[in-house]
Amino acid sequence: MTLLLPFLRKLIILLSTTASLVLSGCGNGFFPEMDDKELPHYKLAATEQAWVTPYQVGTEWRFRNAAGYVRRYQVKGFSDRVLPGIPTNSFSVQYYQQEAGARLERVDSAFYQRPDGYKHAATFTISAAADFQNQPLPLTARLEWGLAKLPLPIAEVNSRQTLPTGVLLLPEAVFAGRTHQNVLVYPNLQAQPGEKLEAWMVTSIYYTKELGVVRFVEANGTVWDRE
Repeated sequence: MTLLLPFLRKLIILLSTTASLVLSGCGNGFFPEMDDKELPHYKLAATEQAWVTPYQVGTEWRFRNAAGYVRRYQVKGFSDRVLPGIPTNSFSVQYYQQEAGARLERVDSAFYQRPDGYKHAATFTISAAADFQNQPLPLTARLEWGLAKLPLPIAEVNSRQTLPTGVLLLPEAVFAGRTHQNVLVYPNLQAQPGEKLEAWMVTSIYYTKELGVVRFVEANGTVWDRE
């Protein structure tokens, strides 16, 4: 038994070293890992990144109605991150994709910290296109304004392609004396299936690359124009 101890110690050390090499995969021949730098990284182009401009943290969006009441929304959060892409039928990361997002909250004194704040919160997201092998993903962008969920056809606008059904593009529009260029219009927003259309719900939204929402109309007919 005494003679076996040195041999057992050497065997334990060898097994421990081998396991460490296998798990680390540091270019030693034991399952080497793919370096992230070698994988495709899909980023937003400059023309796409321009649509993120209205969402800098602290930016305030002010709206006024015909009666003179003012609503204030503020960008409370912003993220710009890289997401791992795992295509269908794959078990590992094959590429990385940039995604930017923002959150707005209504902050005027008449509304601050009300329990139904979700009705008037807003989020924005945009994800870069990923042209990966036979599973390409298009650029996607989305605005949620209260309960309204709007796909933003940024790729179509940038490339001057036909817009999706239900979205219009006004070359120019004047609201409350302020001129806006290239305004996306969602003129007929509907309540979700099984949901009652209430007075506060938004039925129309007007949107620009430079400012975000520049006008919205509620179901009760109230129009709110960006100041």
